[in-house]
Amino acid sequence: MVSLSRWLTRLTFHHDVEVPPSRPARTPVRDIRSRLLSRDADARLSGLRDWAEYGARAVEHRQPALDLLCEALRELPWPGTEADQRWRLVLQASLTARLRPGPGFWLGSDIDLRHTTLVDFDLAQCRVGAARLDGSRFVGDARFDLATFLGDFTAHGAFFGRHVVCTQSVFARGFGLREATVCGNGEFSGIHAAGAVTLRGTRWSGRADFTGARFGSELDCSRVRFGGRALFRRAWFAGAASFAGTWFRGREDFVDAAFGGETSFENIRFGHRVHAD
Repeated sequence: MVSLSRWLTRLTFHHDVEVPPSRPARTPVRDIRSRLLSRDADARLSGLRDWAEYGARAVEHRQPALDLLCEALRELPWPGTEADQRWRLVLQASLTARLRPGPGFWLGSDIDLRHTTLVDFDLAQCRVGAARLDGSRFVGDARFDLATFLGDFTAHGAFFGRHVVCTQSVFARGFGLREATVCGNGEFSGIHAAGAVTLRGTRWSGRADFTGARFGSELDCSRVRFGGRALFRRAWFAGAASFAGTWFRGREDFVDAAFGGETSFENIRFGHRVHAD
């Protein structure tokens, strides 16, 4: 018996018939993605339900699933419709539920939320791999307190509409807020950063509190504008630290700070009195 493939070859050769290639079956990831990005509420919810099942099915599914959720958040318009606003909060809650230790926790997951609008974003007590938040807009408070970031944390050029809370967070690698804008207070007391920290060009409207912070490598705090108090009391700088060109408009506090490497205060500006007794 002539095989099907040989028969099709003969048919094509003798009769000039085109045999269309078979279409690949639609993968679950592509199908879930299309529904998460849909404008239909029922499709969105069904996509989110299947998304959770897909991510829980196997460890190797977790990162692709989180990538899908981050993409859905990035694609949401701002401010969007009322339904979009509710959907944003649902997606954020689903994301943080997988990043916070407890039932359904996905260890070692990375998040990519660059150029995303996030509302009252809360990663407090979460354990994350790498976090990429460059160029994102944070509406309301942004909470990262008591969190652990095993990879690089970057929020270069990000806009924080209110307060940023990172109290006692651990950054196992790099930490970057270059050229960011913080309209409220920045609470960074007790943080531990093992890698290089970059705050270059950041603008703080409120208080920047780094009391008891531990910088295990280089710190670039040059050309920063501290609009409120800048508190580095009992901070520990293991590597080189640069405050060159920084503007302290409020009161500064470096009491009991320890500098282990070369430190630069070249061309700094003061708008108030220096407190370093």
